[in-house]
Amino acid sequence: MAGLKNKVMSCLADLYGFFVPYKRVARCEEMQATLRGLWLRKNFKRMGEKVYFFRPGLLKGMEYISVGDSTGFERGLYLTAWDSYEAKTGKQEFSPSIEIGSNCYFGSWNHITAIDRVVIGDGCLTGKWVTISDNNHGEMSLEDMRKRPPERKLTSKGPVIIGKNVWIGDKATILSGVEIGDGAVIAANAVVTRNVPAYCVVGGVPARIIKQIRENE
Repeated sequence: MAGLKNKVMSCLADLYGFFVPYKRVARCEEMQATLRGLWLRKNFKRMGEKVYFFRPGLLKGMEYISVGDSTGFERGLYLTAWDSYEAKTGKQEFSPSIEIGSNCYFGSWNHITAIDRVVIGDGCLTGKWVTISDNNHGEMSLEDMRKRPPERKLTSKGPVIIGKNVWIGDKATILSGVEIGDGAVIAANAVVTRNVPAYCVVGGVPARIIKQIRENE
């Protein structure tokens, strides 16, 4: 019985593929992403031309977010700017800002979040599952760590500033108070907790400089 079911499913898949070629489906998804960018434009603080979104997961605080020209976001994007947070100890108020440059490409399931400020320069490229966050649930204190994470206040060590033409590999995490220079490469799975000079490669947990290209080389 299972063999017959598999054969029927295979025949149906072949039939579907004949009438609806994959290239046509992919083209439709590209058109949907472009239309979604146009549809969302009025909700953002500023959005340039030719911005596209492939099925975002969560967009919050769009009125605090700016995006440059020809920037694309793959599916599952979490892009959030939080102007308030209700903790057990009371409500917090923030003035968040996210500024994303032109000609950037963000891979699937990226998470970019701010309560302070996140700046991403032109030409940024990310892999999948990248996190860029200027905030955290609570301080690293015994008092806070005795609380459930949702009960802790949101805290930030400062803005995240990412320069131009930065490449961020899969599953990398960039934490608050960090500045990354132009042309830097962040290796896959790296956790960036301190400033990264321009034109260097960093990797590891916490991330350290693996190689730095100097102007006279």
